[in-house]
Amino acid sequence: MAAKNDNVTHTVLALNKFAGVGPRLFEALLHRYGSLERIVRADSGSLMTIEGMSAPDANRITKATGFLAEAAEYRTALADRDIQVETRFGDSYPERFFELNDPPPLLYVRGRMPDNGKKVLTVAGTQAATNEGIELTVHLAGACAAAGVQVVSTLKKGIGAAAHLGARAADGSSYAVIDSGFDQIDATEEIPLAIDIIQSGGILSEYPPEKHLERDSYQAANRLLAGLVQAVVITEVYKGSNRTWDLLSCCSQIGKMAFVLIDPRHGAHADKESLDRAVSCGAILMVGLDKIDDIIKSLV
Repeated sequence: MAAKNDNVTHTVLALNKFAGVGPRLFEALLHRYGSLERIVRADSGSLMTIEGMSAPDANRITKATGFLAEAAEYRTALADRDIQVETRFGDSYPERFFELNDPPPLLYVRGRMPDNGKKVLTVAGTQAATNEGIELTVHLAGACAAAGVQVVSTLKKGIGAAAHLGARAADGSSYAVIDSGFDQIDATEEIPLAIDIIQSGGILSEYPPEKHLERDSYQAANRLLAGLVQAVVITEVYKGSNRTWDLLSCCSQIGKMAFVLIDPRHGAHADKESLDRAVSCGAILMVGLDKIDDIIKSLV
C-alpha cells in the first residue's frame, strides 16, 4: 500500500511540478481520462482534444513518466526538511477542496493537515489592524479554538497573525495558507509565527518551496482559504483591504458563508463604505461577542 501511495504522489509531482500541469488543467485531465494511469499513457493527439490544451503542455504531459525518478528525489529532499507532499488522492486531503472548480493537485505541508472531521473557519482582515481589531480577533479565535474549531488564516501581520495567536492562547490548532513557497516566508515577521503554528497545526502551500511570491498569487491562495473552511469571519476591513475583498469574492463564487463580526464596545472596525460592500458580497453582519456562538453553530 505504501509503495502504491508513493507512486501516486510521485506521479502527481511529475505532472504538477515537472510537467507544469496546474489545477485547472489537472482537473480537466482527470475529467477526460478518469485516472492518473490513463493520463500519463495518453498521446499528444488525444491530449490536444482537451479544450485549452496547448502543444507544449501536451508534449510535457506525454513525458511525465520520465520525471518520476526526479520527482521521487525531490520528495525525499523535501522530507529531509520536514515538508510533506499531500495529493488530492490522499486520505488527509481537505475534502472541501473538491467543491472548487480547480482543487490543488497537491499541497506542500509543514506540520499537519486540518482534520476533516472537525469544524474549521477562516479569520481574515486588514494587515493594518488597530489594537481594538486585534483584541477582537484574538477573542474570536480563542473562543473558536476553545469550542474545538480549527482556525485558518494567512501568515500576514495584523488580523492574520492575531487569529493564530488567539487560537494558540486557547490551546487550539491553527493553520496558515501561504501564497508562495516555504523558502519565501518573511524571516522577520512570518517565520516566528510559522514555527509557533506548526507546534499544533500546519502551514499549507500549493507551491514548491522555491516558488517566489507573485503579484496576484494571493488570489489563488484566497480560493484555498475559502474552499478549506465552512465559513469566513472578518474582524477588521477597510477600502484598501484588497486581499479581504478578493477573499469575499471567492466566498460569493462558491457559496461559502461569510460574516463580519462587530465589536460591541467599539463598533465596527470598518468604514461604512466597507460594511456596505461586505454586505453586497453576501457577508452577514454579526454584532456582539455572543454572536460567536451563533457563528460556530452555523459551521455544518
